[in-house]
Amino acid sequence: MVDRYRELEGLKSARNLDLVLMATVSSFASLRNPGTAELRRFAELLPPVYDASSPEARRQAVAALSACPSVPRSICRFLGRQDIAIAAPFLALSPAIDEETLIEIIETSGEAHKRAIINRADLTQKVIAALIATHADSSETRDEDSAAAADTEAMEDKSEALRRTLKAMVEKSGDSDRLGLSTLSALQTSLLVRFARRREAGFFAETFARALGGDQALAKAILAEASGERLATALVGLGMANDDVSFILQRTVPAIAGDHDTDAMVASLSPSRSIEQLLAWQAESAERNQQPAAKQPGNGKRRSA
Repeated sequence: MVDRYRELEGLKSARNLDLVLMATVSSFASLRNPGTAELRRFAELLPPVYDASSPEARRQAVAALSACPSVPRSICRFLGRQDIAIAAPFLALSPAIDEETLIEIIETSGEAHKRAIINRADLTQKVIAALIATHADSSETRDEDSAAAADTEAMEDKSEALRRTLKAMVEKSGDSDRLGLSTLSALQTSLLVRFARRREAGFFAETFARALGGDQALAKAILAEASGERLATALVGLGMANDDVSFILQRTVPAIAGDHDTDAMVASLSPSRSIEQLLAWQAESAERNQQPAAKQPGNGKRRSA
């Protein structure tokens, strides 16, 4: 097989490099248990042939490699970082990508690549943890955009600042132009839907708490409410589509599992009022979290920060 790779390598100067790429992939895919030398040779030969081929040939080659049980780690990294239109099937289906490579791709790629990884059936706890945590940095970046305005309000009550943030969000003309911490990304939505579908309550709760700005106590209180109304309100307030909200409710709230009226209940929720309610809950939770530190010995009156 190494000799066949050398023959293919000699064809690099030929005009039909698409054929060379497909022949290279086909030859490798035909190996049931490729040895070290064959894996190394394939890792050396594929990238230059791939780079010289057309987009359509690349898509076909990556789709074929998605079914191969053994692919060199360097090639897994190489293919996993390609444009998502090409990399998606490999990220979602390849049995050859190990945990370390998936985490590396999660930490260095965009949301489209992460959403493809979410579709994998064999995610480990470490990979799921990386997916859940990946939104922290982008959330901090968004927070910096409002830092200057927040500095001028430093002496004012934090709950009132949250309410003003709410007002600005509600008055936005379009739902797609939402600002602030309480905004779900497509990645967070995909994670919540996945965890609801698989009834992975712990991962769902952690992702939900991160969507609420890391407020574990508030997330726990919302999820503990038996009717599911608080969860529905929170998800609508976070900007989730109604059909996704209904799906999540039916998978996570025992009291309404299989209830066909869930769609109507969710549809009755006003996005602007849901945002108001959610931010009010966040303000109340922030006050509760500050109370123990704010109390001074011999003085039960709370001081503003």
